[in-house]
Amino acid sequence: MIAKKSPLLIFGQIINSLFGYIGLFFIIRFVGLEAWGFLSFSLAFIGVLSIVGDLGYGTAHLRFLSSGEYEEGQCNGTFLTVRAVQTFITVSIVLLSLFVWLDVLHRGFQSNVEIYTIILLLPYFFFNRLKDVPNIYFNSKMKSARMSIPQITEAIVRNSLFIILGAVYFLKIPGYNTVSAAVIMAIIYSFSYFLYFIISFMFGRPWKFSRPSMKLFRAYTKIAYPLALASIIGSVSGNIDKVLIEFYWHAVATGAFASLQKITGPITTFAGTISVFFIPLLMRSSDHEKFKGDVSSFERIISLFILPAVIIFIELRVYVANLWSASLIPYSDILIFLSISAYLVAINAAYSSSLVARGLTRRIGEITVIALIINIIFDLLLIPPSVFGITFLSLGVLGGAVSTFLAMLFETVAYRLIVMRAESMKPNITIFYQLLPASAQFIFLYGVTYYIPVYRIILFLPVAAASIVIFLAFAILIRQITLRQVIEFIKALNPFSFKKTFRNE
Repeated sequence: MIAKKSPLLIFGQIINSLFGYIGLFFIIRFVGLEAWGFLSFSLAFIGVLSIVGDLGYGTAHLRFLSSGEYEEGQCNGTFLTVRAVQTFITVSIVLLSLFVWLDVLHRGFQSNVEIYTIILLLPYFFFNRLKDVPNIYFNSKMKSARMSIPQITEAIVRNSLFIILGAVYFLKIPGYNTVSAAVIMAIIYSFSYFLYFIISFMFGRPWKFSRPSMKLFRAYTKIAYPLALASIIGSVSGNIDKVLIEFYWHAVATGAFASLQKITGPITTFAGTISVFFIPLLMRSSDHEKFKGDVSSFERIISLFILPAVIIFIELRVYVANLWSASLIPYSDILIFLSISAYLVAINAAYSSSLVARGLTRRIGEITVIALIINIIFDLLLIPPSVFGITFLSLGVLGGAVSTFLAMLFETVAYRLIVMRAESMKPNITIFYQLLPASAQFIFLYGVTYYIPVYRIILFLPVAAASIVIFLAFAILIRQITLRQVIEFIKALNPFSFKKTFRNE
């Protein structure tokens, strides 16, 4: 089932990432890191305050829709009500925080632009949370085309507008700098996510919505409450790095860090796309031995897909940064830790999915809370120039990436120990066999770049593509994957299959 469904989602993510990279290029190269930093800080500011944005109810909704324990309309109606209330509370918290910070405490930001940007991003947050209603429904029903098309449309619209904005700045069309680019980008974000929500909602018709059920709400809460603390701390942890970088190192550094996060983002996104149907499939697995085999198989599949990209980002980090802007090169070492962190997040998806399928969300909550606290503590220690006068701990902007890596390393160990204990599994070391193709790819890239700097994209792309071929060739040799599977996967990425799949769904 995954083999049939995931390629459609992966193709969608390829399109999203491609347009995202192009849009980011036009913004960084022609508009500048400062404007991107203002926007990134504003997104992070809202993120830190969105402590009630999920609280684990999204996971609970997915589990109950997948299991069929309750009537579909009741599930949809209850979750829509919960999500709407959470969203309105978050918007109120953000506005109240701005009022207190500006009018009560009489404090400010690096620029007034950030105030306007935060306010203009509130519709983005509103629709970004509400789109969970159709998305989780499509996930539970494994409707890959209906999940992909709204995402692709949003990415194309948003990044096309970013490209136009970058072109306006590049051509210096009269009036191009009358309004801050960060303000315009905030409006673009809000519009594109409104479009995302509308298209997703249209694709789900005819919807089944019933009156919210208090009984079902309590059942949701029972699943969600172990994840609630993790959700709250996660909102802070996932955004505090950019808030701290803005406070201590200002907008350009924030823009650079956010850019490199965005560059490595597709690693996690691709993994999430591949694993999106793990929970529904594991929920349907009744054989214990098959369940254990599926978990290990899922981990291996995710790793095979994303490890070549991780090696490229690490070994070619200077050249990767230069593809967007030479101004990112001083920050390129951040890619090492962000790439490894993204890889660890990706392969952990198989284990977290198995815990959700078994109803052990409390364990996920415990692991996540500890990992997020680790991340926040190290952010507070490593990002500032000094802590209580102590300066040797400071890594500056790099500290944000190192903190993320340490937190994800803890998660990786903890997930495996808990799942192995819960399922009476023995350690599966087959994933380490992938170190052989990874090493071959790394040696190839090191050898080529030792003699040929690949700053130009016309050199970078063929070298990167050749390294992926080398990785796959070695993976086939050690039987981690077969040539037939590679060919079938490439065929499944045919965009013309979207129409047929959508019609079948």
